[in-house]
Amino acid sequence: MLKSTISSLLLFMVCIGYGQDSIPKYTERYSLRFGIDMSKPIRSFVEDRYKGFELTADYRLTHNLYLAGEAGMEDKRVVSESLDFQTSGEYLKLGLDINLFRNWQGMENQLLTGFRLGTSTHKHRLHGYAVRQLNHFWQEELYKPLNNPIDYNNLSAFWFEILVGVKAELLTNLYMGISVRMNYLINDKEVDNFDNLYAPGFHRVSDFSPWGAGLNYTIMYQFPLYRK
Repeated sequence: MLKSTISSLLLFMVCIGYGQDSIPKYTERYSLRFGIDMSKPIRSFVEDRYKGFELTADYRLTHNLYLAGEAGMEDKRVVSESLDFQTSGEYLKLGLDINLFRNWQGMENQLLTGFRLGTSTHKHRLHGYAVRQLNHFWQEELYKPLNNPIDYNNLSAFWFEILVGVKAELLTNLYMGISVRMNYLINDKEVDNFDNLYAPGFHRVSDFSPWGAGLNYTIMYQFPLYRK
């Protein structure tokens, strides 16, 4: 009786061990994605005084944490009643994305929140300006176009971004994403007689508030590196 009981226990333990070993373990892909922000070429096409291009990338660090960044350039000319200026330069943003979406097995869609630290190097070119005329007895033209535009070089800006967005897999390894950004200007370098009115990557700069906003619409391709 004892011998039979011991044999049954051993057989039961072997079956349990075999069953556990036979269950396949699910692994997730860890990948590097590259893409472009489609809003910049679209805006360049429909807006005469704007040119822009942005590359974007992210790398999966953990189950729901991604290292992410963008790099690009912008050339924007603003013509108003008081000022005609052009801003051109490059920018770089680095930060983290956090995926809040719980995918089904095999899916890698994302509901994102995150942040970026951004910096730009740019220049302003002044094409014309309006003179403040306090005495209107003289019939003087207020707007002064410049035959030789004035360049203000070596300008910079540094800011912080908070974002929310989504990324979804349209085809195998091909992702579409959209994100809304709130930007906070930390500091900027400017010349004495000309303000930073536009910073590449940050967009419009205001004297009244350090806050700005932006929208990204990305197409990205994923390069799987390994699984774990």
